[in-house]
Amino acid sequence: MTTNTSGNQQEKARVFLKFIFLGDKRTGKSNTLIRYADNIFIDQYYTTIGIDFKVKYFEDLDPRYILCLQVWDTYSGCGTHRSIPQAYYKNASAYFVFFDITNRESFNLVKDEIANIPHANEFGQELYIIGNKIDLEGERVISREEGHQLAQDNSAQYYEISAKENINVHQTFDHIAKDLFNKKIKDMGSSPILEPPKPSCILQ
Repeated sequence: MTTNTSGNQQEKARVFLKFIFLGDKRTGKSNTLIRYADNIFIDQYYTTIGIDFKVKYFEDLDPRYILCLQVWDTYSGCGTHRSIPQAYYKNASAYFVFFDITNRESFNLVKDEIANIPHANEFGQELYIIGNKIDLEGERVISREEGHQLAQDNSAQYYEISAKENINVHQTFDHIAKDLFNKKIKDMGSSPILEPPKPSCILQ
């Protein structure tokens, strides 16, 4: 787990968001997590064992609050995440189901992943479908239209990225994080109930 911290955290109340990455193996979930949190790419395949997560802070979105964003990467064995304990889904703000645009099997498994998400599309839980590896455009087998249609069929939003070439990674997840942050502080109203600021961001 990597946590980016700053002394300014103690001056504002914290608002928490939790993103969960799901999808078949080799779809680039782990590399996307590392690219987004640490801005590096590991050009070697490895399997996430259990759960990994990283934390990002956004300190300049609002004069009253700091956004504490947790991004969770899940084990991708056997094409599903059924072995993931239900507790890890607790307090999820958004689910991101990944597929590889050069691999139709990973695309076909997206529906299964969505079906296994507890309480998908309930109030306060957003669903996104992520087509990764757009740097391999010449090997694409899933069109953008197919991706958008799949998202529409599942009441989700669709984005395409490349973790390897850092295309649309920060733009996509920053945009979503800021949008959900603004919705959350608006829903909290003028007198939100938040814990006092602490020097680190931990799961509540």
